Amino acid sequence: MARCCSCVTSSKGESSDREDETQGVRAGQPEPPQYVVANARKLKLRELIAATDNFNQEHFLGEGKLGRVYKGILEDGQKIAVKKLTENTQQGRAEFRAEIQMLSGLEHSNIVKLIGYHDKGDVLFIVYEFMPSQSLDHHLYEHEISKKPLDWNTRMKIAEGVAKALKYLHDQKDPPIIYGDLKPSNILLDEKFNPKLSNFSTAKPGPAWNCRGASGKVMGTLGYGPPEHVMTGMLTRECDIYRFGVVFLELITGRKAIQKNLASRERSIVLWARPFLDTKNFSQIADPVLGGCYPGDGLAEALTVAEMCIQEDATKRPHIAKIVTLLSDILSEAEGEEAWDKKEA
Repeated sequence: MARCCSCVTSSKGESSDREDETQGVRAGQPEPPQYVVANARKLKLRELIAATDNFNQEHFLGEGKLGRVYKGILEDGQKIAVKKLTENTQQGRAEFRAEIQMLSGLEHSNIVKLIGYHDKGDVLFIVYEFMPSQSLDHHLYEHEISKKPLDWNTRMKIAEGVAKALKYLHDQKDPPIIYGDLKPSNILLDEKFNPKLSNFSTAKPGPAWNCRGASGKVMGTLGYGPPEHVMTGMLTRECDIYRFGVVFLELITGRKAIQKNLASRERSIVLWARPFLDTKNFSQIADPVLGGCYPGDGLAEALTVAEMCIQEDATKRPHIAKIVTLLSDILSEAEGEEAWDKKEA
């Protein structure tokens, strides 16, 4: 992993607290490109070192394709998550800076907030608001046996929030923004389990984007990409709808998008679910940890929405505004039934 020349390894963390602000760029390194960042603080490296206790491993939250993330607290007491660039390549730096610029122009209750950034040559950090309940995948697949799993209403609330974020990106931004890599690990949760999209390094301005590079590979995570994206490399809003359908199936079933240890027809959640959807055998598809605690009609309606989203024909997938309306209705009905049940009890 590339390091700044003014940072040396310590036994406690990743770097010492020594920094010369005038020497943030290595000798012979080009200055970082100038780009516009609105509504975000330009933080000094020493502030981030102090906030994370020198990037102490005890504050480590996770690691993605481009960097490692640490919990921290700024001098004013604000809790933050700090992502440090580790994929120190030209493409890695470009994606990192693209995320900074992209997030600085977004403001929505279901999108993680950019607090600040640090950009000195090949030393890059992104600072986000801290999300105390971690990412969705932790609760779907890594929840502790002693802890209560996500209930039905919480799952529907998460789905509705994610859909609202996509509606903001697709319908309220000009040009529209294609998120591109929707999956549970990119959905963060606050203390009340309200969801927020994170990781905008691969988000692109729409309405369409050719993401097939010289390598011939397409972007995104295995198991979430729609057929047309895999075949053509084109990224569209309809691709986001398909990915949402896969994530919604994960929320309903508690099953991962891809399970490599299973037979070929059962590895993909989409292929596994289709026979149950075709025969309307909905009870067999619900997450077993729910213990049957979900409204039957609500389950059928939710799976109908998921099925609409994962249609192979992209032109038949619903618009995100329709999905938000349907999910809001499902959640309202579920909350109403829950309130009635409590009153009867």
